[in-house]
Amino acid sequence: MITIKRTNSDDQNFQELVKLLDLELQERDGEEHVFYAALNKTNTLNYVVVAYNQNEPIGCGALRAFSEDTMEVKRMFVLLNKR
Repeated sequence: MITIKRTNSDDQNFQELVKLLDLELQERDGEEHVFYAALNKTNTLNYVVVAYNQNEPIGCGALRAFSEDTMEVKRMFVLLNKR
């Protein structure tokens, strides 16, 4: 059963999934990763969700406010199914 938890960027499961996301992005971005990594800080994300399957964290995402009517989707990631 999939469940969703609302949290913030201090959540340990969120941080672990973001580390996996960063490893994947580093491979994809190559030499440009340092530039993009500077834009992906997670220390002030107040609107975070972590998805769980059978109580195991499998995905995450966050929103960062820019203004009263504008938000950006950040750190969206889902683990690949490794059957």
